[in-house]
Amino acid sequence: MRPARRSSGARPRSSAAILCTSSAVAAALVIRPGPLRADEFFATRNQNPLLRGFYQPLPTDARLDSGAVWSAALLVSNTLNVERRSQESLLVDGESTALDLTYENAFSRRWRYRLSAPIIHDSGGVLDSAIDAWHELFGFSRGARPAYPKRQIDYSYSSSSGAKIALDHAETSIGDVAADVGWYAVDEERRTLSLWGGIKAPTGSPANLTGDGAWDGALWGHAAARWPNWQLAAEVGVSQPFGDEIFAGKAHRSVAMTRLAATRALGTVWSVRAQIDGQSGRVAGSELRFLGPSLQLTVGAVRRLAGRWRMQIGIVEDAAVNTAPDITLFLGIHD
Repeated sequence: MRPARRSSGARPRSSAAILCTSSAVAAALVIRPGPLRADEFFATRNQNPLLRGFYQPLPTDARLDSGAVWSAALLVSNTLNVERRSQESLLVDGESTALDLTYENAFSRRWRYRLSAPIIHDSGGVLDSAIDAWHELFGFSRGARPAYPKRQIDYSYSSSSGAKIALDHAETSIGDVAADVGWYAVDEERRTLSLWGGIKAPTGSPANLTGDGAWDGALWGHAAARWPNWQLAAEVGVSQPFGDEIFAGKAHRSVAMTRLAATRALGTVWSVRAQIDGQSGRVAGSELRFLGPSLQLTVGAVRRLAGRWRMQIGIVEDAAVNTAPDITLFLGIHD
């Protein structure tokens, strides 16, 4: 068994008073709630380290009149998954931190575009002990965690088809950047209907599992309905990789994607949300759950900040066990 790897003058009183006052004013501006606006999905996607290099478009919930929109979402995922079948074996033990950066704007009356880029860091992480203790405290299954060292990174997969993955050291790299374009058929106060298409460029690294080494495309539709205290939204689409350097071509197949979300406003500042994300299997012929169809449940809250800014915070669980990372914690901020 591989041992666990470990990452590697005084101010005048008047100036201090001015600094404290300025900080208090800035904090007051940040927490002052802004006007309500469309906010229907959490900016999350499946962080399975073996599949994240394939195109998974982020949710699209901006309105036509939103103008320029900036966002950043930090996602920390931890998983330990061990599977073996007659033709395949897999061990995914590690923690990843992904920072998704996006910019979106309109370029005509019914059209919007979006650019996105992920930065991904893989390591042994720090959550192993906390997750194991949580499972033990509440009597949940601890799975294989007691048998493996804490703070270890080991992403490995092999199959009789010749596919082989091996990443056992910390890495940081940019992932595949994507450009999306959307056409809005309807965009009213109560409802929105839009159609989107996107393409992902091979800027990531197949060796670091931050890209699949190919251009990918996707098409999807977005629908939302809004009431004073509720918002419902759905997205359905298909993603198509145009190549595959991770699974020896076995992941060169179309994948169906879907999202459903329900949001409940708690006044003008806070709202709570539940979201379901699912997709069909990525790797043809695989019998492993971690490479097959996935289903994730996300629960969390949204806090409206100053102006148009809002903050998202929550937790993602594999609703279908062993089809996605064990747990993902996320924090996002959106214009």
